Amino acid sequence: MTTLSNKHPVLTILNGMVGILDYVTKLSCYLSGLALAAICLLTLNEVSMRYFLNSPTSWSSDVNQWFFALAVILVIPEIARTNGHIAITVLVERLPHRKKEIACRALAFISCLMCLATFYITGMETLRQYSAGIETMWVSPIPKWWISIAIPFGFLLTTMQFLRLGVMPDPENK
Repeated sequence: MTTLSNKHPVLTILNGMVGILDYVTKLSCYLSGLALAAICLLTLNEVSMRYFLNSPTSWSSDVNQWFFALAVILVIPEIARTNGHIAITVLVERLPHRKKEIACRALAFISCLMCLATFYITGMETLRQYSAGIETMWVSPIPKWWISIAIPFGFLLTTMQFLRLGVMPDPENK
C-alpha cells in the first residue's frame, strides 16, 4: 500500500481511504477465486453425476455461467491495483523519468475515465433489467440483474483503483 507522509490531515484521510479501497479490492479478488473454485467443483459434480450416476443436473451449466461472470469481473480491480494489466510499454519506457511519471499518470486517468464510462453504461443496463423485471433464459430463471450487478461494481472499483494510480502512484509497481 502506498503511504504518504502523515503530516497533513488530508494525507491521513487519503491513506485511510486507500486502506479501505485495498481491503475491498482484495475481498473482491478472493470472491473471484471462490467463484473459480465453485466452477471447478460444479463441473466435477456435473461430470460425476452425468457419467457415473447417469443423472445430470439441469442447473449446473447456468450457475457456472454466473460464477464465470463473477470470477472475471471481480478480479479486474486487483489487476488494476497491482498494475498487472496487459500494457504495451515500449514508448513509455523510453521516456525520461519525469516524463514517464507524467505519462503513467495520464494513462491512469484515461483508464479511470474509460472505466467510469463503462460503470455508467453497465449500471444503467443493470437498472433497466431490474426495472423491467428481465429474467435469465435458464432452465430455472432468475432476475438477470442478480448477475449483472457484479459488472458495474467491478468497474466502479476498477475506476477507483485507476484514480488512485493517477493521484498517488505506487513506487513499488513501477
